[in-house]
Amino acid sequence: MEGYVDFSNRRVENARRAIAVVATAVTLYYLYWRYTGTFNLRALFFSWSLFLAEAFGALSAFLFYFTVWRLRQRTPLPPLSGRTVDVFIPTKNETVVILRKTLLACNDLRYPHRTLVLDDGNRPEVKALCEELGCVYHARKSGEHAKAGNLNYGLAQSDAEFIAIFDADHIPLPNFIDRTIGYFVDEKVGFVQTPQEFYNIDSIQHRSNAKTRKIWAEQYLFFSVIQPGRDAWNAAYFVGSCALIRRKTLEDIGGFATGSVTEDMHTSIKIHARGWSSVYHNENLALGIAAETLEPFSIQRQRWGVGNWQVFVRANPLFIRGLTLPQRICYLSSMIYPLEGLQKVVFYITPPIALFLDVLPMRALDISYLAHFIPYFLISTYGFNEMARGVGGHILLEQYSMAKYFMYLKTMIIPFIPKKSKVFSVTPKGKRKSISKMLIIPQYAVILLSLTSITWGLAELLLNLRYDSFIVSVNSFWALYNSGLALTIVSFDYRKLFQRRVEYRMLDSVVTYYRDIGFVDHRREEIAVAINITENGIAMIMVDKDPACNEFEVDLMLPLKTVRVKCRVVRERTINIDQHSFSEVGMHFIDIAATDKDFLSRYLYSSAVLKLMRDYSHGYQTYIERHFGNRTNLQARAARTLTYFPVEVALDSNGKYPGVIKDVSETGLLLEINRRFISGQYLTFEVVVGIRRFALKGYVARDHLHARDIFPVFLVGIQFDKNASSEVENLMNIAHRMEDFILQ
Repeated sequence: MEGYVDFSNRRVENARRAIAVVATAVTLYYLYWRYTGTFNLRALFFSWSLFLAEAFGALSAFLFYFTVWRLRQRTPLPPLSGRTVDVFIPTKNETVVILRKTLLACNDLRYPHRTLVLDDGNRPEVKALCEELGCVYHARKSGEHAKAGNLNYGLAQSDAEFIAIFDADHIPLPNFIDRTIGYFVDEKVGFVQTPQEFYNIDSIQHRSNAKTRKIWAEQYLFFSVIQPGRDAWNAAYFVGSCALIRRKTLEDIGGFATGSVTEDMHTSIKIHARGWSSVYHNENLALGIAAETLEPFSIQRQRWGVGNWQVFVRANPLFIRGLTLPQRICYLSSMIYPLEGLQKVVFYITPPIALFLDVLPMRALDISYLAHFIPYFLISTYGFNEMARGVGGHILLEQYSMAKYFMYLKTMIIPFIPKKSKVFSVTPKGKRKSISKMLIIPQYAVILLSLTSITWGLAELLLNLRYDSFIVSVNSFWALYNSGLALTIVSFDYRKLFQRRVEYRMLDSVVTYYRDIGFVDHRREEIAVAINITENGIAMIMVDKDPACNEFEVDLMLPLKTVRVKCRVVRERTINIDQHSFSEVGMHFIDIAATDKDFLSRYLYSSAVLKLMRDYSHGYQTYIERHFGNRTNLQARAARTLTYFPVEVALDSNGKYPGVIKDVSETGLLLEINRRFISGQYLTFEVVVGIRRFALKGYVARDHLHARDIFPVFLVGIQFDKNASSEVENLMNIAHRMEDFILQ
């Protein structure tokens, strides 16, 4: 996924900055006009409320433009040799299942290191896990200062020069330390931060489309644009995980900062105030679990908001000594965002007040007002989208503002409740739990208030109780827009109110050979494709499966090793295509060796997860990019048909080698296979559809490593031989129907 935001084209970047300057000028003029000529003197409180809400939006935009004015792209330096590194995994109540994945990955880190598990839950089962996997276990007797106190306790048990920190659910890739430790050749560098990416793309904070292969996440703007922008000002901050920190730096500031539930930002401010530099390395080197449902999402965002106010009081970036002016501005920008809750309340209640009470927050709502507002709104929105470099998504961000506005309102009250403000609420991860529908009442309130006010205003017009049809129309449109945002997020929230699965089904494409173990007479080996995998089960696309067969022995043809499991069918759906039955069969493992299960886990979270992320585009081309530059990292996929057909490639005297077709078109296909081919190589292969085999030939057009070399998987682009047109046409007819079936 790394590199999907391209900010290397100077022409494009200069055009964006010009748009930002224009947007700033237009916004300032609009605010001046609003202040000097539009206030309703008979409703000053109402007028000031709306004006201050608009002014806060303008301030946020100006701070954003400043922060992302110039983005810095780092090139990793050669790793330092002979340094000592300890990996800290702070945990409190995360399950052993989650911890095991993380610790297995920590053991795969290439750079010499120790892994220290800091268990604030003091659990025997976690200690036993550490002993089994060769990790160091530490548990303190008291839990003061929450995560910061736990990390400081770990620091006292360590003498390593560098400390790598991962939350219990964040799984590092094998090269994490190698890609980050080289920056410390500069003795002024205090820490290196990498993005926090998440693999469960069905979470509450993701929007994904399997057909178009596009994905958007609420935090992409921060990690893809804001952090690189802050890095240009030497203001990138430590986010509590996925970071490597110099021990001397921590000793210089007295350890991880306490007194706030957001110890990461507080620690960052203290580090920068002491004159240390920071590095933001914009490459995904660890992947974790995003808040799956609305409840953990709410807990997490509320904790961040409360922590921001605590840091604002204890280490206010405007007044603390040692920070540069750009650092002060960047930290201020990151601290004031919870005020958005108040801003949004004003925007949500203004139309109902105007419709119910016939009171306006301005002197007159007429064509003159719209002539000023519409250009301001369009230009400022366009300026934001351009400076967001194609990952902002204005409407999506507005939807999530609707989801968070009440959470942010609460953060302005909680700091004044002594016991509540000191509680560090761990974000629940990987737990099956039903939650209260009370969490979406604030959005229902917006819908009810908006639609009722629209009905009221229209009824008064029809009954000739009011004659300001223009005012009613404008406010009704505004209220309808607000209710649309609320309805969208409510419908999405409702689907996430109860996360039925504990484990995320990792989307993948792995060749399998399977045999029925329920009937001795049917032990013929068949080939199929696993399309999603967990440590406890798989889903496969099987052709002409016997409905009576419910238990199978399956060989998963993973890179470097074949994992054999026994499975039982738990769900199945079938479609008939061209005289064949295609079944998506979900199966639960009933027998898998412990060592194979660990191998499968390591494969899933250091290889399959990278394939998943690289299969999706994470942004869009802005207008300026389309007209002033090229964006090669966003791939057009619409011409190809998604499918999962197994393939056997003929290898002369070496027999056949299995692979999977990722997608296919009339001119070629994309093959995923566990071996490398040479560009220009002529291949003969068979596409297997049940007992039917499509014999095809073609040339290797491209070949590249699709996942890390610890589990080498290759993507091979093949251009069909011109003589294969009839077979390709037959294959495409099946593929089109298969794509619709897979995407259901």
